[in-house]
Amino acid sequence: MKLAILAQGWLHDKTAKVNGTLVQLHNLTVAFAERGVEVHYIATTGDKTKPGTEQTNGVTFHWLQTDNQVLGWKKNMLLYRKILEGIHPDALYVRGRNVFQYVAGRYAHKNNKIFVWGTNGDDGAEFWKNTRRLLASSKGPGKKILLLPLKILEDRYINIGMKMPSVIVNQSVQQQESTRTILHKEGIILPSYFLPVDNQIKKENLILWLANLSHGKQPEVFIQMIRDLNMQSWKALLGGGTTDAIYASKIKNLISGLPIQLAGKITFRDSQSFYQKARLYVNTSKTGSDGLPNAYIQSWLSGTPVLSLHHDPNNWLNERGIGFCANGNYDRLKQKLQQLINEPSQIIEMGRNAQQFAEGTFSNAAIIDKYFNLFKGVE
Repeated sequence: MKLAILAQGWLHDKTAKVNGTLVQLHNLTVAFAERGVEVHYIATTGDKTKPGTEQTNGVTFHWLQTDNQVLGWKKNMLLYRKILEGIHPDALYVRGRNVFQYVAGRYAHKNNKIFVWGTNGDDGAEFWKNTRRLLASSKGPGKKILLLPLKILEDRYINIGMKMPSVIVNQSVQQQESTRTILHKEGIILPSYFLPVDNQIKKENLILWLANLSHGKQPEVFIQMIRDLNMQSWKALLGGGTTDAIYASKIKNLISGLPIQLAGKITFRDSQSFYQKARLYVNTSKTGSDGLPNAYIQSWLSGTPVLSLHHDPNNWLNERGIGFCANGNYDRLKQKLQQLINEPSQIIEMGRNAQQFAEGTFSNAAIIDKYFNLFKGVE
């Protein structure tokens, strides 16, 4: 089988903006190649030394230079299509909401091929998302007027592309319901895929917050929570990068005098050691901004319970005893954290439940088998 994966970057490319989508694309790409699939991975890069095509660990990479011009994404759509016409794939895969859904969909429809699209957020199937983000942003009126037609054009391609997959894969029941309501399609639930973790690092009395520093992730809420808690001998670590120097400075000032280590940007390769070291992981993202966060899975595989302000995919946190969701109530989350700090014996059982659950759910070869069948047109 020849599979084409259309992506915006590659996890281990030094110029890529690492996010959960790239982590999952990496894990699936490696697993597909190990299963004997001929994988062609198409992505952009800012690394001028990259060749147009290269093979690494059984995967053929097709590199396009990042185009930061206003309509660079439109040019890349044409280049991605040209690469596909040279590859002649049997199946195509896109993860996340972007214009490459349209490219893959057009190719699949024209050539009678399978196109599988994976959603990556609870709001991943919503129409006009980029346009609404622009209108809600802090950009000035003049800049919004200039950018609005471009965002509408981009969203138009995305909106059409979301209707074109042969199969839609959702991470959770929340995403499946969104797909059903908005797109009137029935998605197939498949959890994210991870390799098992060899937990060799000793746990510390550490509360971890690790994500991209952004308004949507709300690190300020975590900082305020640490300020409100009686931390006793516990410490906190806040990790994550941002290109917004003003926002980074604000976060640095907020943690002054608190038992919080500001770790800055942490690579995916290094992140697992932090999940293994921490006794608790905290998520403060705004509602709807996360799908099934890779940080949850990495925490669970490390035996680390997850405490979340808003987000509980498939109601796993509370129902399976692997963490806690406060359903948007700050005080409830703070109280639960304080309870666990005061009674750490509860954390051991939650962590044991989390690791067993994660290994049976996300490190299961049956996930790759299911994808393999989807690419062959068998549901």
